[in-house]
Amino acid sequence: VEQLVREGYREITLLGQNVNAFGIKEGTSLANLMRSLDEVEGLSRIRFTTSHPRDMSVDLIRAMKDVTKVMPHFHLPMQSGSDAVLARMNRGYTRKEYARWIEYLRDEIPGIAITTDLIVGYVGKHRKSSRNALGGRGVLFRWSLFVH
Repeated sequence: VEQLVREGYREITLLGQNVNAFGIKEGTSLANLMRSLDEVEGLSRIRFTTSHPRDMSVDLIRAMKDVTKVMPHFHLPMQSGSDAVLARMNRGYTRKEYARWIEYLRDEIPGIAITTDLIVGYVGKHRKSSRNALGGRGVLFRWSLFVH
């Protein structure tokens, strides 16, 4: 990152399939990385994507709140509003647990932009779980929603 800043870059995006898992095996975390990057002189903005609800932490949200260079946007894929489908997908969380993280994010970081992904037509879905798939629409997410 320091090299990129020397080359004139002012914004970085930490990108991964599940950035929340960064450093866990090494005894560090994405939150610690963001705190370190906050020290890089000349770096103006830090973004990251994509997070996984299973690996959410209070420490990550506190880092987002405290590190002034982190942009107030959080992409947290819900995948489905149906607990049965989430279990079949082996996602490791329930709709209620997901909703608690969304509420906590909004409480801790007023004005945060939160985006998500929802999958409809997941193999093995039943009619009832298909109706529940969009369970977060209108309750957890007030604005536009792209459905994959």
